[in-house]
Amino acid sequence: MSIESFQTSGTSPSGCRIGLLGLGTVGSALARRLTSTDSPRGLQLTHILDRRADAKRAAHPELAQVRWTAAIDELLASDVDVIVEAIGGLDPAADWVRDALRAGKSVVTANKQVVARDGWRLLTLASRQGRQLRFEAAVGGAMPVVRAIGDGLAGDRLTRIDAILNGTTNAVLSTMQSTGCALESALADARARGYAEADASADLDGTDTRAKLAILCGLAFGAQLRPDQIAARSTAAVTAADVAAARAQRRVIRQIAHADYDASRSRLTAWVAPILVAADSVFARTVGPRNAAIVTGVHSGETTIAGTGAGGSATAVAIIADLIAIARDRAAIVPPPRLSTPGTIVGFDSISDFRVQTSDFELAEVV
Repeated sequence: MSIESFQTSGTSPSGCRIGLLGLGTVGSALARRLTSTDSPRGLQLTHILDRRADAKRAAHPELAQVRWTAAIDELLASDVDVIVEAIGGLDPAADWVRDALRAGKSVVTANKQVVARDGWRLLTLASRQGRQLRFEAAVGGAMPVVRAIGDGLAGDRLTRIDAILNGTTNAVLSTMQSTGCALESALADARARGYAEADASADLDGTDTRAKLAILCGLAFGAQLRPDQIAARSTAAVTAADVAAARAQRRVIRQIAHADYDASRSRLTAWVAPILVAADSVFARTVGPRNAAIVTGVHSGETTIAGTGAGGSATAVAIIADLIAIARDRAAIVPPPRLSTPGTIVGFDSISDFRVQTSDFELAEVV
């Protein structure tokens, strides 16, 4: 089935031209997919921007048909329809996303920091420009939690999110659980498998997960908050002895992101921490680089979503899904969400009393 089968607003049959910012882990995986026989028909990678364009071009002869550049202005002036931002970080990524929208390009980004800090302003700009900004890959990798909350559960009033949102940390903790090794050894294994960067501090300390949780709070609750307003405890201090002690209690340690919103009191509780979960829970069964989320709504109850959350290939899946959505209807205008700042944002003030009993999992603070 081709992209053209889903056209609803006069999309050109010539296909969707794509410009890629960055050829790192994610960019390389995306470029391989888009130039392979496995690429969805209608998506065409035409441009790649990389600060080491000459060296990268020489190292990737399979991408010889793509136009390479190290200049953002050249890409913005090109005929690409969509720009994929895969460089990471805030600077210059945020400015380049903004410039792309102003230049009349739709944008797909995997950058959770940009979306968490500037996403709602960028969505407003995209709407004003008659273009789209999509960011499924920014949260959960191949786990489609952004679309599930933004579209699939849009008919409900959501009240709670519990999730594993960092595949790197989950891979480390599940390796410690299965082998009894120290965190440093598990982290080295995750790096060797392509699940962790050389510097994994943002993953272990919760910085990465806080940004993702801030995005989901905006989508689920209409709550506007900065990632640094979400309390976090580091997973870096978890030891093999902690993992063994949890096992003795029939528990498993996982880095959990939690948020619940009481709309009647405008009170948001949000935190990220290593938590003990029941050994037979969804979260305990989430191993390696996988992510999982349980989203609770007033009318739908609990909805569980899971998928691979780390690695270039998994992230490329989410990016391609967003590219397909744009290519199906390039004229679609996605209105920005209406956000408000919660009257009260609570972190760990209540965590000592935090006990959750549901049909599938139990959480308790790591002592």
